[in-house]
Amino acid sequence: MKKLLLYLLFASITCTAGAQTIKTEMYDLIKKLLSDSTGSENVGDWAVGQPKKFPVKWKTDGIEMSEDTSINFYRMGSANIAIKGHIFKDGYLPIKWNIMLKGPRMGYTSFSIISSQGNEMQPKNNIDSIFGNKPFTAKLLESCDTKVLTGYYYYELKLPRKDLAFLKISWISVNGKTALRIDCFDNFSKYAVNLDCQ
Repeated sequence: MKKLLLYLLFASITCTAGAQTIKTEMYDLIKKLLSDSTGSENVGDWAVGQPKKFPVKWKTDGIEMSEDTSINFYRMGSANIAIKGHIFKDGYLPIKWNIMLKGPRMGYTSFSIISSQGNEMQPKNNIDSIFGNKPFTAKLLESCDTKVLTGYYYYELKLPRKDLAFLKISWISVNGKTALRIDCFDNFSKYAVNLDCQ
């Protein structure tokens, strides 16, 4: 009987440990998704058939075609993301983060990271509140932060050894719960950024 109880306890601990996903810092995920700086602009590698390239659990092992011409092809997944070491929650459950890579068949040129709503997430997150003291330089190009429910900050962003990027951090807050969205574009795809301030 003792052996059976020990076995069940060990199996329970093993299953619990296996079910937990490793958390990834938002800065580190964005850095992995940005193209390496080579002197000429690149497209991102879809990482099809390479499940360990990005800390993302992909919905499918391929890319899909979109009817939206600003997206063309896309790949969707989810990740366990922390911001400056903190995993935000809604009640007792961690918020969910969805990732979408977008671009031509040869490689993605933009991506979006979108959270579910959470009561711990605050509106008006700027680049410093997301990246903290990690190495980066950024220039605020446009902002919309005077509204009660929604807004954004739009930056020109440079990370070490990465191509220049254009990053939009936007939020929506309803009934004390906030959702965060980060859209990142290369120089070619930035035409698709929506800077309406409604």
